[in-house]
Amino acid sequence: MANTDLPNAKIIILYILSKVEGISSSQLMECAMESLYMDYFLYSQAKKELLEKRLMTEGERKGELRKDASGKALLSCDITPQGIEILNRLLPSVPAGVRAYLTSSSKTWRRESEEEGSIAADYRPNADGAWEVTLRLVENGETTFSLMWIAPSEEVAERTCKRWRNATAETYVDIIRLISEDRK
Repeated sequence: MANTDLPNAKIIILYILSKVEGISSSQLMECAMESLYMDYFLYSQAKKELLEKRLMTEGERKGELRKDASGKALLSCDITPQGIEILNRLLPSVPAGVRAYLTSSSKTWRRESEEEGSIAADYRPNADGAWEVTLRLVENGETTFSLMWIAPSEEVAERTCKRWRNATAETYVDIIRLISEDRK
């Protein structure tokens, strides 16, 4: 490992955090790894040190709609004021090719982060042994669609959530059309 690998990895992570507010921990890792300037182990070490030095934060946000595969709220990551200060000071020392990549990729990261936060699908057992399913669509921070229903089985609940995540637009249009049509 070159002497500059770890510092550059930290700067790349701070740059991503500066461009995508509240990025999920998993998406931060994906963006950092896509850069091809670090592997998983270097990413993990850099992130750990940034957290220890309080240059970034990671935690669960109140009211978080995004869920992981096990139904837990996603952890969100942010850059701290000290992290911004360090980034501004050190970014010019990053190789030009890395800076060009970061600049060109930042729009894609923001769009992907917004899309990740706009669709929520969750299911959990209720006290009666049935499965409570919640589907949400959020646009510009506003919930534009929310549906809660009781599924007869976990299989149906899981299938519903998967369909919502994979075909939100079509499913949303179908639901709205079905409930708003005049059926005489």
